[in-house]
Amino acid sequence: MIALGWTPPPCHHPALLPAGRQWDAIRTSLPIATRAFPYLHGAETCASIIDRRAHTAVWLIPPGQATNAPWEWWQRLSPHVAAFPLAPEPTHIAYIGVPPAARRGGPGIHWRRPNGWTGRYVVADTELLARALAAAVTSVHGPDALARQCRVCRQTVPHTHAVTAIGTPNATDHRPRRLIAHRDCARGMTIEGQP
Repeated sequence: MIALGWTPPPCHHPALLPAGRQWDAIRTSLPIATRAFPYLHGAETCASIIDRRAHTAVWLIPPGQATNAPWEWWQRLSPHVAAFPLAPEPTHIAYIGVPPAARRGGPGIHWRRPNGWTGRYVVADTELLARALAAAVTSVHGPDALARQCRVCRQTVPHTHAVTAIGTPNATDHRPRRLIAHRDCARGMTIEGQP
């Protein structure tokens, strides 16, 4: 379990707090969040902040996990999932509305608590959350909704710019295999569907 010694504000109203200091934040739409909730059911570390007016759900994750997590966690889920802070520069601070711990319903922002939530752990398990959101994005938007990763440069490759090639992704890999890549990264490889 993740316990960072941070608790929601003790006030009666939501507080605007900066992401990237005590925690980072992951935001998605309510339809995706609703599909993710069953995967997170029973995980005490996956409480979320619901804003029905904005149709969004936010999870708080350990600081640094929005920008330093593996590619497949957040870049792959873009644009359906946003990670904050967006950049390490102080001029790009994102503020997140955080309700008091006792607020568990209503038209304004409130906490959605998993079964067994004690209120002690408000920071989500990053890997569990990323897996649940990937399944939810696929469920809501279809399998092509997830971005692909170029197996050569490891950057996001849009579906429209991806090619399937036969080759080796790096100099130490001597066995050619089928892989997804940017067209430029696949130079010198055999591209499927082309003579």
